[in-house]
Amino acid sequence: MIQLEHLHVEDFRGIRVLNLPLKSKSFAIHGPNGSGKSGVVDAIDFALSGSIHRLLGAGTGGVSLLKHGPHVHKRNDPGAAVVELTVKDIDTGDTAVIRRSIKDPNIFSLTPDTAPMRASIAEAQAHPELTLSRREIIRYVLAQPGTRAQEVQALLKLDRLDEFRKLLKSALTKTSAALNVSTTEKSTAETNFAAHLGIGELFAGEIAREVNQRRSALGAPSLTEITIDTNLEERLAATADSGSFNLVTALSEVAGLIAALEDTTHLRTHQSELAAVAQEFVDDPALLEALQHRQLLDTGLAALVDGHCPLCDHDWEDIDTLRSHLSSKIERSKSAVDARTRLLKAADFYRADVRRMKESVDNAIPFAMSHGDDTLPHLLTTFSAGLAAHGQTVGATPESILAAANTLLASAFTAEGDIRLLLGEMDTNLKALPDQSAATAARSYLAVAQDRWSRVRVARSQAGKAMSVRDNAQMIYDSFCEVSDTALKELYETVEADFSRFYQIINSDDEGHFTAELKPSSGSLDLSVDFYGIGKFPPTAYHSEGHQDGMGVCLYLALVKQLLGEGFRYAVLDDVVMSVDVNHRKQFCELLKAEFPCVQFIITTHDVVWARQMQSAGLITSKSQARFYGWTVNGGPVHEQGDIWERIDEDLAKEEVAGAAHKLRRRLEAAVSDIAEAIGGKVAYQGDNNYDLSVFLDAVKGRYGDLLGKAAAAANSWSDADAVAAVQAQKNARAAVAPGQEAQAWLINALVHNNDWANGSVNDFKPVLKASREFLNLFTCDNPACGGWIYVVGRPEEALRCACGKYNLNLKKKQ
Repeated sequence: MIQLEHLHVEDFRGIRVLNLPLKSKSFAIHGPNGSGKSGVVDAIDFALSGSIHRLLGAGTGGVSLLKHGPHVHKRNDPGAAVVELTVKDIDTGDTAVIRRSIKDPNIFSLTPDTAPMRASIAEAQAHPELTLSRREIIRYVLAQPGTRAQEVQALLKLDRLDEFRKLLKSALTKTSAALNVSTTEKSTAETNFAAHLGIGELFAGEIAREVNQRRSALGAPSLTEITIDTNLEERLAATADSGSFNLVTALSEVAGLIAALEDTTHLRTHQSELAAVAQEFVDDPALLEALQHRQLLDTGLAALVDGHCPLCDHDWEDIDTLRSHLSSKIERSKSAVDARTRLLKAADFYRADVRRMKESVDNAIPFAMSHGDDTLPHLLTTFSAGLAAHGQTVGATPESILAAANTLLASAFTAEGDIRLLLGEMDTNLKALPDQSAATAARSYLAVAQDRWSRVRVARSQAGKAMSVRDNAQMIYDSFCEVSDTALKELYETVEADFSRFYQIINSDDEGHFTAELKPSSGSLDLSVDFYGIGKFPPTAYHSEGHQDGMGVCLYLALVKQLLGEGFRYAVLDDVVMSVDVNHRKQFCELLKAEFPCVQFIITTHDVVWARQMQSAGLITSKSQARFYGWTVNGGPVHEQGDIWERIDEDLAKEEVAGAAHKLRRRLEAAVSDIAEAIGGKVAYQGDNNYDLSVFLDAVKGRYGDLLGKAAAAANSWSDADAVAAVQAQKNARAAVAPGQEAQAWLINALVHNNDWANGSVNDFKPVLKASREFLNLFTCDNPACGGWIYVVGRPEEALRCACGKYNLNLKKKQ
């Protein structure tokens, strides 16, 4: 895996030229909306992947990387849009520069180009989830169970599990359909065989009775046992009159077809029912439209992460209003779903009737060929083909059924008049035939019986095979779901534990006992979370948007930790805690620092307070951040980076004293505010949140003196000479620095406000700068690797310390 060392950008998106020294450490980019922060995220994304994910997906129609990736002034010169990302291989410590241009985004140069570095970069490229925005992270929390399962499994590289599940489900559906077809054929074959024998059920005894009666007439031995493999014509002597024509069967089949054509009440009833339901869709086109949109609405509802509609690409008032709108449309579509169910059921009945009619026609065709008019076989064959085509036209979907509506109304099953006439003539001719001799009748009877028994044997065999295949498909599908769900459950339990623990850290003040539950089930993943010990509910049920943001980040971190383990070494988070309140953002810094000490976080935010909290918590340093003040189309982001003291020195070198004083005052305002919070400085509440710098300075100095007094008392109570000396050293430093700061502070305000002192010189300002830095150093750990503010630990107060522990004064007296 890699970490990011340096980023160089030229004429890319909204950036003209930008250099950021990332140095494989956490880095913050902060500034107001529209200042170009996301361009940094896009640049890192492009350097690693060759694409910009922000330009992909819903709502990006007409937007392309080649046309819109370069800066607008270079839109016709994609070769000018270049990103160079220096990365470090964490295994070898080697660095290399990845260089890409919009002109040829799929190819990057690597300097130096080595196999180990290529492998590390390929590993990073395989994990695009390491660069995410708030919208992408929150979807893990807000998504519907089915969509959440797909998103989470894709992140964990388990998306093929869902692919396999869908393939197995598809196989199960196809084998079930094949079983239905073969079962229908088996039933038809058995019905035709039973009709020929003149029996109701295919019991072996009844079959043997009818068959042996004819065999006896031919002098053949009786069959003692009837099985599916029995040859009903076994040991019959061959004769010239061994045809399959049987007069009794012919009369039965022809009479049956005539009756079916004359009495179509049953078929017409089902036809009318089907036509009536189809007419509902014709009369109300919105029904079919609702059906067509239902799946789209379900997908849209599952994809909601905020008030932005993924279907129409418009912004709504809030996510609840949008969710309510989509849910109401889904509710209205329920009547359409009910109509579809009735339509498909009516179509099933109707198609079954058509199949039975076709079977009657097919059974009569052999007799029409031997004893009917020369044109009758052709007419019946054409009629049978028409019935088959009509059955297929009706189809199995609402759209295909509705498309056949005109055919339904035209009564496609009605036979032509010539067929009825010719069938009547053939029936008369058959009845006029002399009775077949007993031997002839018996032989033809057995020939037809054997033919139909063979059909039963084949149909039963096919049905048995289809049943076996379907059962195996069901077993495989059930086994796969059981095994994958069990494995996923174990995996999700680990994620669940980390997710709960991370969220507890962020919300330790009010949800320190928070728990969550991830439950996988056949392609879905339910997420329920504890709500103040009352019960577990979906995240959107009671938790605020800020808490949902926190859940999204915590679940994301838990998933990436599960996926990469020790290989999790960097993440780019674009404004991911937008709705989390100030107190919880501070705890989020503590979470990242404590749980992921080896991970480099590149974080963008529009909140300068959180940027300061990241620094005070030790997640970033004063040099590992860039502040974006604004943006212009010609110049790109207006920004500054690095140490504030260096920028003040730069102003003084140019004799811009007013600028230096302005920066110093802003630095003091931000710093003493953070220090007051860290050590518990008391400041009188202002309703307009407008606090003067002097108020914070007084609060910090007074509180610090009190804390040193407590530390001295505690050290004396424990008779700890070293601690007494350490406290005294801090008191001496305070006594040496505080008066100087108070004496020089007046000049800062004068220079900033452009009054009579605004022309102060560099020499006038340097003592002010020195006093201010020395004052802030009182509250700063002098360990370069730490550099954080000191803070009070415990309630009641137990210690005054820094993050690394080098500065550590005990406040707890011996009892």
